[in-house]
Amino acid sequence: MPWYQLAGFTIYLLGLVYGVNCLIARSWRTVSIRPASVYIAAVATIGVFGEVFVGTVYHHLFGRPLWVYRVAPIHYGYTSRYAPCIWGALGFYLYLLHDYLKARGTETVKHLALLFASETVILELILSASFKLVFGVYLFYYLPGDLWHFTSLQTLPFYLPAGVLIVKSVRRLIDTPHFSLFFCSFLILVFVYMAN
Repeated sequence: MPWYQLAGFTIYLLGLVYGVNCLIARSWRTVSIRPASVYIAAVATIGVFGEVFVGTVYHHLFGRPLWVYRVAPIHYGYTSRYAPCIWGALGFYLYLLHDYLKARGTETVKHLALLFASETVILELILSASFKLVFGVYLFYYLPGDLWHFTSLQTLPFYLPAGVLIVKSVRRLIDTPHFSLFFCSFLILVFVYMAN
């Protein structure tokens, strides 16, 4: 798939994320570049490493993969060269949402992780269906058909600890934004873009 189509889809995702968060807040949202960048980089990094980890564990436990990427797959299809863009868009969503929830007094790790787990399944369904509608192919294909192969409820047990990891990691990384951006970018470069 040509890079410009994927770049256009990424812009659509970021616009959708921003629009949804503006609707939730009922006002235009101000974006602070430094913390937003840390959220994007941290979630992208944790996402691609987490996909390979969870994909490998699931395959060893059940003898088949839970999902397979169809667009630019790497690491046995557990992740993709495009995955940092997807996870980065989710990081942008979490930045906007966490900022909104913090202003409302809801910022415990438990609540944010639970929200992450439940919303990620919905967001993944919207992402996958949109991609299939626009390009006619699955971005990733879930083998369980419980949610039309766009996502699966079987991901929920994995998304809860992922939510805790993301919330705790971002809270630590936000204090050292320059180092965090460099470190996450380096990991993604090596793990995703230098992979076979």
